[in-house]
Amino acid sequence: MGTNRQRDLARELVDRMLSGDDIVFGHQDADGMSNKLLGSVGEELAARYLEQRGYDIIDRNYRCPEGEADLVAYDQDDDGVVLVEVKTRRSRSERGGAYPEEAVTPEKQRRYRRIALCYAADHYPVPSIRFDVIGVTLRPANIGEIRHLCGAFDWSGR
Repeated sequence: MGTNRQRDLARELVDRMLSGDDIVFGHQDADGMSNKLLGSVGEELAARYLEQRGYDIIDRNYRCPEGEADLVAYDQDDDGVVLVEVKTRRSRSERGGAYPEEAVTPEKQRRYRRIALCYAADHYPVPSIRFDVIGVTLRPANIGEIRHLCGAFDWSGR
């Protein structure tokens, strides 16, 4: 399935999810979704979450030679650009399975720093850049949880 088709399907599923439609995924609940579609749904939910909080989505899936940033947003309150890594998972176990945002490893953080340098060079001048992580957990027919880690890591790697 092409990227645009995938994104359109994700938007449709999120529209239905947010409208309270119990049959969000038709015959395909979160457990039956492909990983690619699951990720697209998570990114769409994260973008809407940020927009509801006053962020402007500047870019989706920003690509450069160093990799890809899921979302690039502008935070008016901080007058800065935010590179957002979105991690989406199916339901965590009731016994405390890992949160999706815990999958942002030190290597992924280093890659995001390199992506940020490319973004700043491509879009000079950039007032400031912050790194956020949004974890999305889906249950079979609805949003389980959205966790936003604002300033999840910094430039220094500490």
